[in-house]
Amino acid sequence: DKPPRVIVVTSPLPGDGKSTVAGNLAAALAVGGTPTILVDADLRRPTLADSFALDSSFGGLSNLLVGDADVLDVAQKSPVSPNLLLLSAGSIPPNPSEMLGSAAMKKLLTALAENYVVILDSPPLLPVTDAAVLSANADGALIVVSEGKTTDTELGGALAQLEAVSGTVLGVIINK
Repeated sequence: DKPPRVIVVTSPLPGDGKSTVAGNLAAALAVGGTPTILVDADLRRPTLADSFALDSSFGGLSNLLVGDADVLDVAQKSPVSPNLLLLSAGSIPPNPSEMLGSAAMKKLLTALAENYVVILDSPPLLPVTDAAVLSANADGALIVVSEGKTTDTELGGALAQLEAVSGTVLGVIINK
């Protein structure tokens, strides 16, 4: 009855393809007619700007969270679909976890979800807490694992991280 509007895409460890999955999910939703915004919420090792050849002079998520910009100033249209907006990470802050767990981030996600399905490309769960922090303010998370590489223990640890913040697991995507 209430489909998710804010979705975190994460993985247990780096290299599982979560950014590719997040980009493809956002593109598929947009091409299908759903207004979508893909947000690079990896404020440690962002990849969205490079993947989509975005203009870095626009700024991004970190600029929004500190109040230096408005969404319309920093979001860029995607060549994939007129229904897809892209929001890069912006400048890398000294305190990513605190920024992602801030009241400003929660307010931003609520505002974006009024008009868009929000896909958050986040850092992996096991090395840092950022994805778990994001999941606490999202409708759910998709966990990307690598076939033949991700262990049961790693997936279990990732699921435990989400459970600790009362995050909802929407599914597990087996990649590669």
